[in-house]
Amino acid sequence: MTEKHHIEWDNLDKTVVLQTYEKGAGKADIYQMADKSAEMLNEVDHTVHLIIIEPVSRSVVSPTELKYLDKKVPPNQGMVMLVGGDKFSEIVKTIGDNLKNKAVANLRFVQTPEEARQYLVDELGVAYP
Repeated sequence: MTEKHHIEWDNLDKTVVLQTYEKGAGKADIYQMADKSAEMLNEVDHTVHLIIIEPVSRSVVSPTELKYLDKKVPPNQGMVMLVGGDKFSEIVKTIGDNLKNKAVANLRFVQTPEEARQYLVDELGVAYP
């Protein structure tokens, strides 16, 4: 089975991780991405923000997946910028907030990766070359 996700550092300071889901990504991709993301964040001692790009057609995170993601959140995870989230993503965030789920605690919805980067620069002082 081909992975339908990609993860990489988004800036030289390693303060932002870019996670991209492709159309058709499923549960295995969500779990693998969570594991890889946690590994990357644990490589550094400073706060790391996430930019997550997902097609609206990707299957929505289930309560079981949300619980798994919650367990994988390292203490240094900062803002999570969700690019392309739909109304159902907002409902999942509300449910996660009610459950005090760390995976969605600092979630912000944006329309483009550029908007996410600009927010991180303007509001949190993130540096991009």
